[in-house]
Amino acid sequence: MRIKGEVAIPFAHPVYVRSILDCLNSRGVRPSTVLESAGLAWQDICDGQHMVDFTVFRRFVAHAIQCSGEPALGLVAGSMLQPYHSPVGIAAVTSDSLGQGLQFVSRHASLVFGSVDFQLENGPRWSTLKVKPVRPLCETHVFVMQSILGAHCRLLEAIMGRSVDELIVGLPYPRPSDNDAPCLRYVRRVEFDQEQLSFRLPVELLRAPSIAADAKACLEAEQACRRLESELGRGEFVQRVRRVLLERLTRNPDVSELALDLGISSRTLVRRLSEVGVTYSDIKDDLRKTHAAWYLQHTELSMEAIASQLGYNDPTNFSRKFKNWYRVPPSKMRQTLRSGLH
Repeated sequence: MRIKGEVAIPFAHPVYVRSILDCLNSRGVRPSTVLESAGLAWQDICDGQHMVDFTVFRRFVAHAIQCSGEPALGLVAGSMLQPYHSPVGIAAVTSDSLGQGLQFVSRHASLVFGSVDFQLENGPRWSTLKVKPVRPLCETHVFVMQSILGAHCRLLEAIMGRSVDELIVGLPYPRPSDNDAPCLRYVRRVEFDQEQLSFRLPVELLRAPSIAADAKACLEAEQACRRLESELGRGEFVQRVRRVLLERLTRNPDVSELALDLGISSRTLVRRLSEVGVTYSDIKDDLRKTHAAWYLQHTELSMEAIASQLGYNDPTNFSRKFKNWYRVPPSKMRQTLRSGLH
């Protein structure tokens, strides 16, 4: 039920919602129960670009916290958010340095955390990433701030290859009365009652190289982010194409087949996608890339079965394409994702 005066606004990327469901599942809570209570379906969070509405997200968070019994669920779930599950995370991790990674996050993080502004400010001694909601987050405020904290701690570790003990975090809420601050599990130095969420690091640390620096992967991820932003701005038609293609991905339809299913000509389909700067191949690749990583981490499907789910007749072609996307074979990625190293 929408609160009077509240408008529908895209807020949470599906990869963020799925990380919360992963956390619930690890605590013995059936994800389907929380989804149903919030009025969500699995289809709503399968497509990598269909943002979840804020009103729905509020219901989802309320039920998730209630079912888990964990007040710091946002923090725990955020720390489980894999950087490699979104182009924003991929670009940040594969940047040349920590500083470049944080600059990228400040420009594009709203693709994951909607309605939140990220600004990176560099002073003579400290570099500070400031996080400020651009609209009231209501009762989800602490949850979202803790989620961003957990996700960024994971991101910093992925870039640096170690715990970033130099980090000082400012939190926009009071210290818990029982002095049991769950954020201290992840950050050594925390300052409460701050004006906004902030991540402060010694400015010289920004020159530290990323352990996973990859110029080609970073460029591809940045281009994907720009396409996402374009689609969010003018993307109702693109979203429709993605949803219809996702339902038919197993049979790998070409442009003319999908256009027929949409009730338009293939020429019209190509033209309308071109107007927002994307191609049919781009959309198919993005869907396959997102779902490949999802299947590897969350199912026991064989490589042959995953290839078939993604519309590949030959598993060898799938493996070759996967290595182009992630620079590692799918079997290695499955091992990495499940070991929690990234």
